[in-house]
Amino acid sequence: MRIQLMIAAIVAGLMPAAVLADDETPPVVNGQTYVQHQIVAAKARHPEIVAITVIGKREKGDGMLVLGSTADRTTVMTAVPAPAADAVTGSTVREAFNSNSGHRLGTIEIVFTGAANAATAVAVQTELAKATLSAKNAADPWPFDSAFGPDTYAQTLATKTIAKHPELLVMMIHATPPAGKHNVIIGSNIGRFGKAADEDDLRVIDKGSTNLEVGGDNDRFETELPLNDAKGHRIGALGLVFPFKVGDDREAIHRKGLAIRDEVAAAIPSSAALFAPTK
Repeated sequence: MRIQLMIAAIVAGLMPAAVLADDETPPVVNGQTYVQHQIVAAKARHPEIVAITVIGKREKGDGMLVLGSTADRTTVMTAVPAPAADAVTGSTVREAFNSNSGHRLGTIEIVFTGAANAATAVAVQTELAKATLSAKNAADPWPFDSAFGPDTYAQTLATKTIAKHPELLVMMIHATPPAGKHNVIIGSNIGRFGKAADEDDLRVIDKGSTNLEVGGDNDRFETELPLNDAKGHRIGALGLVFPFKVGDDREAIHRKGLAIRDEVAAAIPSSAALFAPTK
């Protein structure tokens, strides 16, 4: 289906082949899932770790798969038996692999050079959870689009904003490249750099609408707001996701989102500045 859609678009001259619809996630190549990228980085931060493996289910999938493995990337996306219970045994720790809203997505198994280090295992667990929205997100390809990545001013701004507002589960900056026609994600704490704007995003970007929605298992409040630069020009959209529970004041959360949006806008000289490289 994806190939047919892309061929039709190319023939009609409506869009370049690299632009994907919202439901057209690129395939995982050479085991490079989003969580694979995360655990390779986590292992580099913690030299006492020998290997990290993440096992879980894909969205709408029934069987257990290797979602990431620093020991053998060729096993990624292959079926495996359900992992053993969470435990600390010898040099190995098994912990829950959670989303940033606390849903269990699978199991993280960490092997250490010596005795198991439970504190480091918890640190890795926390790092992965903060950067993972869902099972679908964990199994996203990395990179999502090779033309875009995290080494931009937009990502620096997103990282600083998340640090300042730790209540945020997700932050996404949508903008249009200086030489591009299609609005994409350029700043995010859950990857997906270069993902093209979908219909809901475009309603915010083009018309200045606001999307407000309770998502997940009724435990996330998702806000998408028009994003301006410091001069007041609309340049895209800002997606923010907050924790939510029944009875929470939705208007108060919306106001919080607006305040963060204005804070971010004040730090954006122009849309082009968001794409400026930081390395």
